[in-house]
Amino acid sequence: MDEFDDPPSAPSSPSPVTPSTRIADVLASRPDAARVLWEEFDLPCWDCEVAFHETIAEGAAYRGLDPALLADRLDRCPARPASEGPSPR
Repeated sequence: MDEFDDPPSAPSSPSPVTPSTRIADVLASRPDAARVLWEEFDLPCWDCEVAFHETIAEGAAYRGLDPALLADRLDRCPARPASEGPSPR
């Protein structure tokens, strides 16, 4: 490594998932989120146009789910490595 090389950067972690997080942001930053939403909560958010505008709290309220529980579970999904970029729709 010479004087002009940047040191390796640590992998960036996404923001914590909270009830006010947009569903689309979670789907883009955490690859397992779509599977978790479908398999554990019966929510097909990956295929819903509303997910681009709706927060976790709004989606949870519509389905009668606890938004804090949903946000906590999604927050435990591993983050997408920064080198992969956002997921395609």
